[in-house]
Formats: sequence, C-alpha cells, structure tokens
Amino acid sequence: MRKIMLFGLLLVTLLSGCEKDDNDPAPGERPDERLNEVLSAYKAQLVGAEHGWKATLYPEGGSAYSFLFNFKENDRVVTLGDISAAAATTPLESTYRLKAAQKPSLLFDTYTYLHVLADPDATKSGGEWGQGRSSDYEFSFDQVSPDSIVLTGNYHDSRLVLVRATADEAASYISSIYENIQAFEGINNFSLYFKQLRVGGQAFDIKVNTVLRTITITYDEGNEVKTFTTGYYYMPEGVILLQALHIGDLTISTFTDLEYDASESRIGLAVNGVDGSIQEASKPANIDAQAARRFYNNPPTGAYWFTAGFTVEGVEDAFKLSTLPGFSFLIYWPKYDTDDGTTFDIMGFVFGNSVNYGLEAVSSFTLDGRIVYYELGMFGEVPAEHASIVEAFTQQWTIPEGYYVIQTGPASFDLVSAKDAKTWISFE
Repeated sequence: MRKIMLFGLLLVTLLSGCEKDDNDPAPGERPDERLNEVLSAYKAQLVGAEHGWKATLYPEGGSAYSFLFNFKENDRVVTLGDISAAAATTPLESTYRLKAAQKPSLLFDTYTYLHVLADPDATKSGGEWGQGRSSDYEFSFDQVSPDSIVLTGNYHDSRLVLVRATADEAASYISSIYENIQAFEGINNFSLYFKQLRVGGQAFDIKVNTVLRTITITYDEGNEVKTFTTGYYYMPEGVILLQALHIGDLTISTFTDLEYDASESRIGLAVNGVDGSIQEASKPANIDAQAARRFYNNPPTGAYWFTAGFTVEGVEDAFKLSTLPGFSFLIYWPKYDTDDGTTFDIMGFVFGNSVNYGLEAVSSFTLDGRIVYYELGMFGEVPAEHASIVEAFTQQWTIPEGYYVIQTGPASFDLVSAKDAKTWISFE
C-alpha cells in the first residue's frame, strides 16, 4: 500500500512539472535569445555599411588614431590605419566576432593594426614596456545609431568611435590622413632644436613627439612662461588637438592646409583658419629666465644629473662616448666642491660604477636665461685612446655662448647651444 501511495505522489509531481508555468517567457523572449537578436542586429549593421566605417581610437595611453574598417558577413574584417606607412597602404584582413560578455561586445580576435597599439613591446607600440599604449582590441557597445557606433574597451576603457563612410571617404580617407602625417612629421627633419609656431603675429615654441603624438606649446602669459601639452590625431583636414589652447584672443585647436617645405625647414599651415607656420629657430621664442637656476639647484638625486651626451642636428651621442670601452654614462654634479672660495661643478665620466675622470668647471648665469661653463681643468687620468673624444666633448661643454635651459618635464631638462641651437644635451 505504501509503495502505491509513493508511486502516486511521484506521478503527480511529474505531471505537475509538465504543466506550463505562466511565468515562462514566450519564444524569443528568453534573455539569451534576446541577446542573440541584439548581436545579430549589431552584426547586420556592421556588415551593412557598404563602404565600411571610419574609426577613431582613443587609447587610454593618450592621443588618438584613425582607421577604416570593412566588416564582412563571413566574420572577416579588412583594416587600414594611420599608425604606419604599411598600415596606411596595405589592407590587413583578420577576423572579428560578436560575443555576449557582460555587455554585447565586438572582438577583433586575430592580429590586426589595432593590436599594434596594445603590443607590450614598446618598440612596436611606442608606449610603455609591458603595456604598450594601454589600448584595446575587445570592445563593448555603448551607443548605437544608424550611422555611428561608440564602443568602450573591455580592459583599458579605450574609446572607439565608428562612423559610416561614404564611397568617396572609403576611397581616400586613410590616404588623405597619411598625406597630412607626412607633411606634419617633416618637423623631424629640422636640424635645429627650436621650432616655432608662428600665427597672427605671435610666436610660440613648439615641441612635437610624433611617436606618442603629443604637442607641447610654450608661451608667455603675464610675463610668466607657461607650457601646455596635449595629444593630437589626424583627420583628412589636418591635425586635431585633443584639447584646445586659448591664449588671449587666439585659440589653437587645429592645424590645417599642411605643406612641408624641406628646403626652408618650414611647415605651412593654418591655425583655426588663420595662416601660420612651424619653422626652425636659433633661440627660444619665450625664454624661461629661471629655468637655468632650477636646473642647477635641483638635481633629482639631490646631488647630480644623468646624461648620455650631446645630440648634434638630431644625431644622438654625436661625440661617440658610447665607443669608449666600458663607458656607462655621464653625471653632472653642480656645486660639487669649493676651492679657494671658488665653487665648481664636475662632469664625470662613469665606467661601471666609478667616475674614472672628468671635467671641473665654474658655472655662471646670464640675464637672458643662459648657463655658461668655464673650464678649470680635468681630474683623474684620461687614457690616451680616450683623449680625442674627451677633448671634443670638453670644447663643446665650455662654448663661450653657453646654453639655453629648457625644462622638458618635472625632473628633466635640455641644455641647448646658444651658439646655433644645433647641439643639445638632455639631463634627467
């Protein structure tokens, strides 16, 4: 009897489990089904752009980069980009997929030009070793409209903005951008240290890092020298600054109409529609008269600065210090000691962990912000085979015109020859 009752109870339980729950979602309303519909719709939109998508990537590591994507139904994507000459001229085909992660996501899951910016090898990405430009190649959908899509990187929060391209844009978008890159990066061919942005009757010192795509502008405001640094990116119109600089009535946010003249070491351009140029100069447009004393009085170690030697017309280690057997680096030690009431500095040649020999010099400061070194003599024994290199370095270090001092970071300075601005030395 007990077995019959248990069997009946089990049958009732099974039958009740077969009854429809009024709360069960209707076909097509399950979360996974709805998510698959969203992913299918996103893919249809990506594939449906006949001429592809213009894209701007804003890595967490700074600056921005342009791409052109053409998504195919077979989960392939063809990419052009402005990160190099090869990327601008050679389409790269890779794979992509849409995935239901925490949010609907677009994954570039085989190597494409996007991956270069995320490469931990600093020689490839131009960023930091181990993290590249802190960029992404897996993105979540944030905002979607018929002609634009905004995505956010799943790991580094990079922003990727897609805009549907027209036929004309698809044919010339990246090539136009690359023409601007070639014109603007002509600045790397200038032989003098100082480059000046001239616009509206004003001149500003400008420093461009074309690897990291940053611009630093030095200007005078109320008799105070200030610096402004921002990232930039390229569009077919020219260079776009990520942040605008406002100096009085002048706004600097775009450089358009770029034309590089190699013979004149000059880049013609327009700044927000006003004609201007970037060109070489033998002295700074805005002299920070206190920079020399800040450099002299505040070595980062509390005692001395490090340097690898002089750059001449863009050639690093121009005096070939690195060819001295066992040479490590130079240390510059301001106010090293005092002798008969004279305070002197040393420039020491370090081999391994020892300063084997070096130059003793007295420093002085000029009203226009230069530092000048007067040779007192050498200390230590300079090997005969080192003599010519050390002598050439010494003659340069003690030129009578001295050096303009340019602060390049919180604890870094460049000393630039006031003779002709062709020679400089960097300290950190």
